[in-house]
Amino acid sequence: MTIRIKTVSSVAFLVAVAALAVYLLVKQHVTGEEARIRKLIGDMQQAFENKKLSKCLAVVADNYSDNFGHGSKEELETDLRALFHPAHELHVRIEDPDIRVEGDRATVALTVTGTANTILGDFRFQDVVKYTRFELLLRKERGRWKVYRAVGIDTSGD
Repeated sequence: MTIRIKTVSSVAFLVAVAALAVYLLVKQHVTGEEARIRKLIGDMQQAFENKKLSKCLAVVADNYSDNFGHGSKEELETDLRALFHPAHELHVRIEDPDIRVEGDRATVALTVTGTANTILGDFRFQDVVKYTRFELLLRKERGRWKVYRAVGIDTSGD
């Protein structure tokens, strides 16, 4: 009887340890991917504020689209050039990133506000884009996260 209880206890312990190990491996992987995406968001913010067009576009997928007028990566590039050229300073604030990773795809919901100081005066990004809350859809391409869709979320009803 004592041997049987020890055997059952040992098996239960091993199952619990295995389950914990699997949980920690999965959690660590997701946390690692979340950390990579958080870094990507920070890099995007810095590239934007420094008007580094090539760095901004490096995280955009070739088949990019959004719901505020860009049907391609090229259209986004045109608008970024038009913004970067006359801007003296760009300031961006990113808040409340909610990152969900599922394999090679991820969804990031975040709040983005900012201003541009231009030769024609100052303006707020939300006055042009009409949104402050966004959902970015990302997927891994050749081991790197790329934004392939951006959706402005209407928060006027909140």
